[in-house]
Order: sequence, then structure tokens, then C-alpha cells
Amino acid sequence: MKKIILFTTFLCSFQFLFANNFRVEISVFEKSVPVDYFFGVEDVKLAVDVNNLFRYYVGDFTDASEAEAAKTALVAKGYKYAKVVDLKAERANCSASCNTSIYVENIFFDFDRSDLRTKSRNDLAELAKLMQSNPDYKVELSAHTDAKGSLEYNTALSKRRSNSAKDYLIARGISADRITTSEFGETSPIAKNDLNGKDSPSGRQYNRRVVVTVMKSNGTIVPNVVQPINVPDALKVN
Repeated sequence: MKKIILFTTFLCSFQFLFANNFRVEISVFEKSVPVDYFFGVEDVKLAVDVNNLFRYYVGDFTDASEAEAAKTALVAKGYKYAKVVDLKAERANCSASCNTSIYVENIFFDFDRSDLRTKSRNDLAELAKLMQSNPDYKVELSAHTDAKGSLEYNTALSKRRSNSAKDYLIARGISADRITTSEFGETSPIAKNDLNGKDSPSGRQYNRRVVVTVMKSNGTIVPNVVQPINVPDALKVN
């Protein structure tokens, strides 16, 4: 794991999709970290700055006191480098060349489940905001499972997962004709379901996913929008 890189001054770093003015930054890395890295913290968001550093933060707060309270709670959980960031001030300090995107994230599921986790709902809410801000954007949702269960069952399970994500976006005001889905079951793993002859729960977690692809209306993929899934080398499928 790369060492956390800390900054004490505001950087010309982000374009924000949020109406509120404060967030709490909890960590900065040179590479993205696994989906379950931030134990005990919900609604973790990611932004990548102009130096390609991965900045993780929580919250959309309306005032500084609310953000400070969230920071205090995070410090108590062990995130001792948490800091409050004033988005309005950071936007004001950002030069015209500041062109970094907020990443949206792929969606992960519990074993044999198709209902959305709290974090997944938050991630899809950010995707909906992005699509509302860009009416020419469309999204493809590609659903997968781990290798437990039959091929037929897993194909149906992946269909339920893609529908869960699609239905959430529709409920957030995104038209169904801007959303396409595809289902792969267990046939396209990105991590090992078994490792050295033993079951690999960590690998199977990476495979239980809906992959998000954001495209323009002409079908070209929008770059620097979806956070890549960073599978550890030991778990990668050869």
C-alpha cells in the first residue's frame, strides 16, 4: 500500500458536482485503493487532482460546524489526518486550467444479493448528478457475479443486479432510454474466485459488481469519469 501523501494548503484540484460547500478529506494516495479500504465509513467519494493523486473524502455539508463535527467523528475512528475543505474557497482559488473530474464508482454487491448497499446508492446518486449535468451522456451497466452457484442462476442474478442499478437511476430522474444493461453472470471475472486451491472471498467480492461505462450520445466513452477497479496483483485473473 502506498504511503498517504498529505497537503496542508488548498490545491487547484477539483470540479465539484455538489451544491453544498464543505467536505472532509480523509486520505490521499498515489493509486486508488480497494472498495472496502475505509472500514467503518460510509459514503466515501473520490476525486483525482491535477497531479493524479487520489483524494478520498466524505460528506456534502452546508456549513463549517457540521463538517467539523464529521471530522471529529472520523478522527475518533482513527482517521487522524482528516481535514475540512471549503469547496467555495477552493473553487475560487482554482485557475482556468483546473480540469480534473470527480470520479463515479462501479457498484459492488454482497454474496447472492442484488439489493444496493448504502454506498452503492450514494455512488449511483453521484452518477445521476453527472448525467443530469450532461444531458448528452448515456450509461451502460454491465453486471457480474462470482462463481458460486450455477451458470443459469448467476446469469439471472446478474440481471437482477443490473436492474437494481438501472431502477435507482430512473428513480433519480434519468430516462430509461439513456441506460443500457448487459449481464455476464460468472463468465467475466476480474479476480480469482479461488486462490491456491482455496476459496477467495476477497477475489469473489471484486467479481460481484456492476461496471459503469459513461458514454456520449455518439457512443464514445467519456474518459476520466469512472474510477477503475484496482484489483490487487495477487488476485488478478491471468
